[in-house]
Parts: sequence; structure tokens; C-alpha cells
Amino acid sequence: MARKSRLELEEIDDPALDIASLIDIAFLLLIYFLITSTLQPKEGDLNMTFPTVQAPPDREILVDHLNVELQEDGVVLAGAAGSMEVMDSDPSVLRLPLLVQKLKEYKAAVALAGAEPLVIIKADDAAKQQRFIDIIDSLAEVGIANVTMTGFKTEEQ
Repeated sequence: MARKSRLELEEIDDPALDIASLIDIAFLLLIYFLITSTLQPKEGDLNMTFPTVQAPPDREILVDHLNVELQEDGVVLAGAAGSMEVMDSDPSVLRLPLLVQKLKEYKAAVALAGAEPLVIIKADDAAKQQRFIDIIDSLAEVGIANVTMTGFKTEEQ
């Protein structure tokens, strides 16, 4: 008669994973990315006045304004409503010297009239965000703080 032997297996508790080293690696990666990231302080400290629902009563309403248009392909146009000029067509260049010059001329002309400069930015929704930031940087470089944004589509459309 054959004997049946029972093989006794060692009882194993629930398997455990030591995650202390994973947490160390996560913190090291976090510190690495914080240290190596570059912050552009001029973009964090623009001091711009954006429009509200109602204008404060002590401010005059400006009729003369400069339109800046950002197209889908990154082309930047500036000027009056009927006479828009191309300021830059290469989206890979971050600086916009022609736009800065146009903004300086506009600011000087408005200062002679005794008013505050107002810039209306019309940006296409498909345009790159960096290009929009380049326009805001140009406004900050010139010192224009009154900015209105238009041209954005709402979620319902």
C-alpha cells in the first residue's frame, strides 16, 4: 500500500513591500525638479489691471485703444481696427521687438493726449500659450498695465 506523505508548507503572512526607498526616490525627484526649474520673475510680477464688470467711477473711459491680435499660427498683428500691421510671424522667437516699438509709440502718443493707454488683445483659442505670454511680456516691458482680452470662445460654443 502506498503511503501518502503530506508536505507541510511554511505558512506565509501577507506579502509586504517596503516602500521607504520609493518615498526617498520620490522626494529626491521632487527636489531635483524644483531646483532645476527656471522661474521667470517678470511673468509672475506683471502688475496688470484687467477689466472688471463695472469700471470704477473715478476713471475715464478710454476711446483710443490699440488692438493686438494673435492668430492661430502665431502671427502677431497690431494697430487700429482697420489698419492692422504684422508685428511678428515667427512663433519660435520669444521676443517681439516690432510690437514693443509699436507699444512705445502708442504709449507716447496717448501720454501726449493726457490719457492712459489701453490695449485690447484678441487671441485665437488655437494659438499657443507661450505666444500669448510673449505679448504680455512685451506689454510689461513697455509699462502698459490696462489690458483687455477678447476673442476667447466660451465652453458652450
